[in-house]
Amino acid sequence: MSLRFRKSIKIPGGFRVNLSSRGIGASWGVPGFRVGTGPSGPRAHFGLPGTGLHWSQNLGAGQRVGSSAGAQYQQMLAAQHDPSRALYHQPIPDEVQLHEQHLRALTTLHHEGWSPWDWRQIAASPPPPPPQPYRQNHREAAALQALQAHRPSVLGKLTGADRRLDELQQAVHVARAQDEQEYAAHYAAYMNELDRWKWFQRTAQGVLSGDPEACQAVLDHLGPFQAFQQLGSSLNVCITRPWCVEAWLTANDQSVLPVEAVSYTSTGRISRKTMPTQRYWSIYQDHVCSAALRIAREVFAILRIPVTLVHVAYPWTNSQTGLPDRYPILSVAFDIETFFQLRLEAIDPSDSMANFEHRMEHKKNSGLDRIEPLTPDDLERSEA
Repeated sequence: MSLRFRKSIKIPGGFRVNLSSRGIGASWGVPGFRVGTGPSGPRAHFGLPGTGLHWSQNLGAGQRVGSSAGAQYQQMLAAQHDPSRALYHQPIPDEVQLHEQHLRALTTLHHEGWSPWDWRQIAASPPPPPPQPYRQNHREAAALQALQAHRPSVLGKLTGADRRLDELQQAVHVARAQDEQEYAAHYAAYMNELDRWKWFQRTAQGVLSGDPEACQAVLDHLGPFQAFQQLGSSLNVCITRPWCVEAWLTANDQSVLPVEAVSYTSTGRISRKTMPTQRYWSIYQDHVCSAALRIAREVFAILRIPVTLVHVAYPWTNSQTGLPDRYPILSVAFDIETFFQLRLEAIDPSDSMANFEHRMEHKKNSGLDRIEPLTPDDLERSEA
């Protein structure tokens, strides 16, 4: 026996975040049409409202790549607070296991991502099948059959008044109207799906030709960025050059890190000690770099664009204004060719920044310092 969890969170604008035991997904759409990403990869779903008829199409490789340490940590945390799970032969983790999984979740965000969208396949996809050119008269046919089978009573023949006959005749008119309404609904749903298919065709052709507006539409409507609260408090992704996507992430502050190191003693008991300062800030650096890698991975999955420029900012309260503010602590230009040569599951997130043009100042005893972020102009000058 296994337990399953699923929850859907609606967001204004037709967006929906789906949480389940298999992972996190995001989608966008309207009645009759929805497209999104999830544990099974990017898919488009079509349906005729009120009929039960629906079909879906895979928009990419259809698989989630990598494993999520964050999801495993949440499962372990839930198991620790819910001893009843032991009834289902799921071991309850101790503090050391939970601590280690927490650190792993913070520094392996880049291990998971969606498989690439195949825009050529989308551009070549056929339109949705149209409804039949004539309406189905199944309700009217049934009403007419009932009317033809009616036999008036003797009293009805003598008086010419047959209430049942009147009811059956009225039922024919009602059934005809219902058939017409059903066909009109099917046709409207088809036209709606056809419009969405045309949107995907235009978008796919725009993406394949490098049109910035089409690429931005993909980032706005199809990017899984709404589901990435674990990366930080806010994330903005946009096209700034035909060859460059630029992303700004306001990261989690260091409060996401545990202040204690939890481990086993030589006798098997649990030891809790204040985490060494250098270890503390090293983990935070890995967390920030892992988040940047994850953003680049998701951008490259939906857009084969040459460069993804990721900036990570640290949140703080401005002492002059008393208002929330931020300052950049990492700026890295991921080029797609180098990025896809990396074995993401094996790299050290902080060390991997050396593969790309970047700016980051890390001090062992105080963490990441403020830096001046890279700009697309800087990248163009370095290429000149």
